[in-house]
Amino acid sequence: MDFETPDRCNQPVLQALAPFESVQSWQQGKVLFRDGQSPEGVFVLLAGEVDLVFASRAGKEKTLRIAVPGQILGLSSLVSGRPHEYTATIQSHSTVTGYVEKDKLLAVLNQDPRLWFSVLQILSGDIQSCYDRMKALAEVPAHR
Repeated sequence: MDFETPDRCNQPVLQALAPFESVQSWQQGKVLFRDGQSPEGVFVLLAGEVDLVFASRAGKEKTLRIAVPGQILGLSSLVSGRPHEYTATIQSHSTVTGYVEKDKLLAVLNQDPRLWFSVLQILSGDIQSCYDRMKALAEVPAHR
């Protein structure tokens, strides 16, 4: 699975969440959530792009990736109960998201255990992509 592109394992979860989404349009530069903030729900990206950025140890902002439609932002933090690991900022004009509150998301997932398996597939794909990126970084020669 490509970290940049939604996979078909997203579809069951996206379909189950659709009736519970609070849809909103955003303008470029709006922050959906910040690194270190506790998750209160997830954002389903319906249109546009979202820049996912983290701060390096030196304090410089680094782009983790650009989220595209069909991706669920904040899912790993919500499931793990840990604060967000990155800041999500609207990248393009007229970006549209569907927001699903934590309680509603968990209720939907608990109604159908197959949806939890889809969530595991999504998160496993993200982990695999991180491994792929680490391997690629290991192959880059160090500058002296």
